[in-house]
Amino acid sequence: MTIESTRRRRLRLAIAALALLLGVTAPLLLQTRPDASVEPASGHWQAVQPSVLEHRIGLVGRIEPERTLTISAPFNGNVARLLVEPGQRVVKGERLLEMNASELETQVREALSTLLKARRNVRELQDWENGQEVSRARRALRSVQMSLDGNEQKLKETQALHEKGIVPRNELEDLQRQTQLQRLDLRAVQAELESALQRGQGEYRQIAEMELTNAEVKYQALKQQLASREVLAPFSGIVVQAPGISAEEVARGPIQAGSRVSQGQPLLGLASIEGLKVIARVAELDVNQLQEGQPVEVTGDGFEGQQLHGSLKVIGGQALTSTSSGSAQFEVVVVIPALDEAQMHRVRLGMSAKLSILTYHNPAALVVPSAAMRRAGGKWLLDYRSTPQHPVSVVEIEAGRSMPEGLEVFGLEPGYVRVPN
Repeated sequence: MTIESTRRRRLRLAIAALALLLGVTAPLLLQTRPDASVEPASGHWQAVQPSVLEHRIGLVGRIEPERTLTISAPFNGNVARLLVEPGQRVVKGERLLEMNASELETQVREALSTLLKARRNVRELQDWENGQEVSRARRALRSVQMSLDGNEQKLKETQALHEKGIVPRNELEDLQRQTQLQRLDLRAVQAELESALQRGQGEYRQIAEMELTNAEVKYQALKQQLASREVLAPFSGIVVQAPGISAEEVARGPIQAGSRVSQGQPLLGLASIEGLKVIARVAELDVNQLQEGQPVEVTGDGFEGQQLHGSLKVIGGQALTSTSSGSAQFEVVVVIPALDEAQMHRVRLGMSAKLSILTYHNPAALVVPSAAMRRAGGKWLLDYRSTPQHPVSVVEIEAGRSMPEGLEVFGLEPGYVRVPN
């Protein structure tokens, strides 16, 4: 019994010692060996910090004026002086040409004469009742009325004398006929006076006022044409051939001093250099990445050292017609709103330009190597820890844009990610 009790005591002590040893070493083993499902057996940790991420599309185009204005003849006449040549650079307000205005000056004088007559007619109608025509009609009426009154009085006296047998009947009848004629004359001059009064009002006055308005408008229009005998540049630009002219006009050559021109005839073209545009083509693979208003940087070999800034204005909605069998091409237009003096002297129309269109910008993007990501259950996962001393955790992230240095991710904080070897 003693030997057996001793053996049992030793066995219990051994079991207790083993349990104590396991309790002490188990946490150490768990700390030094992470779960294999969380952290791969090999790899290195790479820091991930926010950085600016941009995506650009590069195109090549040609510089053109933002607008081209047609300079037309202000009126019919001859060109007196042509002060510019095609290709010449001009500034706003500079004289381009002068017109011979001798014919127009004659028209202005005739229009002024018509205007003065129309004003006189309106003034006469405004005081028509006191005018000469009405006054003559009234004088004629008074004269006939006085004659009629005198004859009627004489007729009464003659009638009384005839009844007494003093005056013969034929004398009485002659006086009656004269009185009747004077009554007819009275009605005629009364009608004439009424007609004269009506000519100073109603439609007559309205017609005179409209004629005056037309005369004033015509005179002012001719004066404006006369003031435009000197054609000035409305903005700074390059003198070019007038756009839209016919082949026949092109064959006749450029306008020269002494050339006969008609009002509205295209004489010159003025291409603006205050604002430019660049026309380029983009492939169908990239066109859907573009949006109107995206910023664009413009450079070129012809104006090296100068960087222009513009924005995307037009994206073609229909593919350009092309004889090649390649992918479809779409036209895009980039506008450059304003140039300083140095840029305007170096940048010339027709130069080639390189476009860098900013299609994506993230000032605080996180980019991780593609190898650090793994797919599991339809989700993107990676091993992450905020500092080298923190434990490893598996983080679900959302993939963004693919870049040469890796993949943009969302749902991740700055820290470290494991990249398998």
